[in-house]
Amino acid sequence: MPNRRYEDRNALVGRVPEHFLRFSDIVSAAATCTRCNGMAERTAVLGSANGPVPAALMFIAEAPGRFGADRTGVPLYGDRSGSNFDALINEAGLKREDLFITNAVLCNPRDECGRNRKPSKRELLNCSRFLAAQLDIATPKIVATLGATALEALRMLEPHDLSLAVHAGRPHMWRGVILMPLYHPSPRARVHRSLVCQKGDFLSLADLVFSVS
Repeated sequence: MPNRRYEDRNALVGRVPEHFLRFSDIVSAAATCTRCNGMAERTAVLGSANGPVPAALMFIAEAPGRFGADRTGVPLYGDRSGSNFDALINEAGLKREDLFITNAVLCNPRDECGRNRKPSKRELLNCSRFLAAQLDIATPKIVATLGATALEALRMLEPHDLSLAVHAGRPHMWRGVILMPLYHPSPRARVHRSLVCQKGDFLSLADLVFSVS
């Protein structure tokens, strides 16, 4: 699922809606960002493969995985987390093509051994302007965070007191939208939230989406 190339902005003026032009600007800015020293050579996973703008439902995960989005250019696609995510949304009756899917950090963070690692607070802060811009352009009615890191990234934009341990699978209002914290679809997350519970969370999310559509 390769990303489409975005045409020159000036050539598009007058031919496509303004929100597509604005999204193209965000994509271009992310592609040239070098704020994070450890990820300056990485490719930001942001483009048409993230989904439509605007979108009623926006998923925010942690960061592109090295075997997943960092390789495929498609958020939550190509690794075990991506397969689990597809299974969960399919069972809930959601379609990937209707969703906007992104990450709190747009590039793949790795440790000194080349393995995936959790993004640092500095990296979350550096990427927060892109997350804010995506929220602004996607104008979702519902935002679903996948994991504690994504929930922390939203806290950097506007404070909230939500945690996965207490609030997973329950909708809350945040900055004028419905926010539902969910566990990440990685295999490790099932230690804290069983597959049965995660399926129930996604079904509740789907019910919420259909009720506000």
